[in-house]
Amino acid sequence: MALLQIWISALAATAGLLVLAHLSRHRHLPTLPLRLPLLAIATWALLSSLPLQGLPPAYRVWVLLTDDLLLTYAAILIALWATLQVPAHLGLWRPPPQLLMQLLTLGSGALATVVLVKQSARLDLVGLVTTSAVLTAVIGLAAQESLKDLFAGLELQLGDDFTEGDFLELDQGVRGVVVQVSWRDTMLRNMDGQLVVVPNSLVTERVLRNLGRSGAVSNRFSVGLDYDLPPAQARALLETVVLQHPKVLREPAPRIRVQEFQDSAIAYELQVWQRELGDGAIGDLRSDLLEQIWYALAREGQSIPFPVRELRPRRPQDRDQPPGRPSRQQCCQTLASAGIFTDLSGEQLETLVEGSHQVAYGPGEAMMLEGAEGRSMFHVLRGTVEILKELEPGHTVAVRQLGPGEVFGEMTLFLDAPRSATVRAIEECLLLEVDRDSIKGLLDENPDLLERFAAMVHERQAELKNLDREQHTERSNALLDTMKRLFFAFKGT
Repeated sequence: MALLQIWISALAATAGLLVLAHLSRHRHLPTLPLRLPLLAIATWALLSSLPLQGLPPAYRVWVLLTDDLLLTYAAILIALWATLQVPAHLGLWRPPPQLLMQLLTLGSGALATVVLVKQSARLDLVGLVTTSAVLTAVIGLAAQESLKDLFAGLELQLGDDFTEGDFLELDQGVRGVVVQVSWRDTMLRNMDGQLVVVPNSLVTERVLRNLGRSGAVSNRFSVGLDYDLPPAQARALLETVVLQHPKVLREPAPRIRVQEFQDSAIAYELQVWQRELGDGAIGDLRSDLLEQIWYALAREGQSIPFPVRELRPRRPQDRDQPPGRPSRQQCCQTLASAGIFTDLSGEQLETLVEGSHQVAYGPGEAMMLEGAEGRSMFHVLRGTVEILKELEPGHTVAVRQLGPGEVFGEMTLFLDAPRSATVRAIEECLLLEVDRDSIKGLLDENPDLLERFAAMVHERQAELKNLDREQHTERSNALLDTMKRLFFAFKGT
């Protein structure tokens, strides 16, 4: 009867463990340790069923001690699982590091072993080790580096510097994704798929960079583009390429900078962020982007430049028409469409264009600053500019935007006054700059043009200064008199 009760109890304990393991898997709890508890139950049932009374007392003690130790170790594993791992999984506290669980298991098992051996076998293991000075010294010297790595590993796992799966960079070019942190080593997987084993003590002593702690890793590289491609257009093209790639994150936003002017190219630095960690993932994305940049440049008729030295005579026409610039005829047509130049003949327009020159500005550049001196006006050929007016120190407002066919800077040209506003490019702009020397000859042939200029300048002044209607007529007449005096002086020069 006693034998039947033993096996029924063993089967019940086994069934209970299996049911508990099934429930933990079903609810996605940490895995219940089963091997040692099942082995302890089977050993207990087997030894309890055997007639051990026939064994000599010295042997029987150690057999029973083995059974007690197995049951104790199994109880320790289940207790740590139930009291630390399960509550941490449920969010009651932070999950314990694997190394801490190993130390608790080892320490609890060692303590239980010492106590059970002393009680059952009347053998003091602690006293046996500590009474031997030579043995203690040998163990201490042999375990010096191991203990150093052990405490360093415990420090790493208890801290929040990194966890498994983070992308680390150590001194001397050691990089990789964290695979495991054991009691002795930190194992990294590098770009070549190799396992790099670094002692924990070295990890804590070196400068450590966690490249993927924020959940994204920076991918930075440079590319050289031709000088014929304006920087604003180049940056726009590169931004279009990187943003269409599915692995490039929108937040943080990609950054594209002009890095430097090289001998044969303008170098641009690209910095994008990605979720995938590791040198392999970084290299794959960089390869994809460089390949797509090549095709995007080819579609635009551009290419990746390389150092080439070509000697050839410079012809005058090489300077007359830079690539991508409107011809003289196109400039004349553009000027003719502007209200102030509609009455000019074709010959007069050509004269005006010949005395002027085309200038290009990049996004954010200022063509003129409020309060500065100037002798020219600008005609927008391509792009958009913004007129800014400073109402009070530190407070600037946007008055309006000007596009192709519109002019600005005429007040300084005709009144010899400081610039009344700041004009800044919103996008890449191409302007035709007309100065006083190129326009004063036209006023002699077409005097009515001066009155049209005066009306236009007054309208712009009213817009900037918010003139009321009562002041409009009086200031318009005074403005015309000032312009007549200014350009009358031109005739005598």
